[in-house]
Amino acid sequence: MRFQGKIIAEACSLALSDRQMTVDMGQLSSNRFHAAGGYGDPVGFDIHLQDCSTVVSQRVGISFYGVSDIHEPELLSVEEENDASDGIAIALFNESGELVKLNQPPENWVHLTRGDMKLHMQARYKATHYPVTGGKANGQVWFSLTYL
Repeated sequence: MRFQGKIIAEACSLALSDRQMTVDMGQLSSNRFHAAGGYGDPVGFDIHLQDCSTVVSQRVGISFYGVSDIHEPELLSVEEENDASDGIAIALFNESGELVKLNQPPENWVHLTRGDMKLHMQARYKATHYPVTGGKANGQVWFSLTYL
């Protein structure tokens, strides 16, 4: 008989409620965007980490993975649907307001604290080309946490 397994040293665990999170971006008029490069208002959201241990790691970085926008590959594309908006993508930012580039390893790191903590993030619509048309502007992204 043989037993196999692995014990991992996990720095934090992810709150169960954050495993399938929905961020409500609200409604925004397409008239707000007068040219490519314009942003909508930031929408904040938190990723909740639990039972963090600084013995295992001292820092955490986040990466987002999804379908990139054809005009700006560092941004998340909105889902292609018959009634989807055109000319818009979703930009993701860390707590400091720095862009978290899609499909890239972490560039910015947050110091871990013992116990529970939050990673404060923001999402903003960005006009990737003009004109921006009205319609659904939904996107789906996966995130990964890297510990150092």
